[in-house]
Amino acid sequence: MSLDELNAQMPLGAVFFDYDQSEIRADARTVLQQNAQWMNRWTSTSIRVAGHCDERGTNEYNLSLGEERAAAVRDYLVGLGIDASRIATVSRGEESPFCNEATESCWQENRRGNFTVTAK
Repeated sequence: MSLDELNAQMPLGAVFFDYDQSEIRADARTVLQQNAQWMNRWTSTSIRVAGHCDERGTNEYNLSLGEERAAAVRDYLVGLGIDASRIATVSRGEESPFCNEATESCWQENRRGNFTVTAK
């Protein structure tokens, strides 16, 4: 299976953040524990965590917040025993929205840490 095919299956769940926060929420901990279990099964995999934000705030602020979110996800996975060398981070800020409506439910979908498998 190619990386594109693997990522299309979305083996790693996204985690979501509260407005203006980079703290890992309780519901995200469960998802991250499942992601760590998957990574422990497939020990040769590497991933990229992309930190995303909603459209509110300046571009600079959202890029910084996106990096904080990606780092929080990486640090949590490392705390669960995943080697940090297997996890790259990137901030997407507000540049890659999942949803384009100006509503709270849409903004919540955009405040996320998203995973891509980069090596298997």
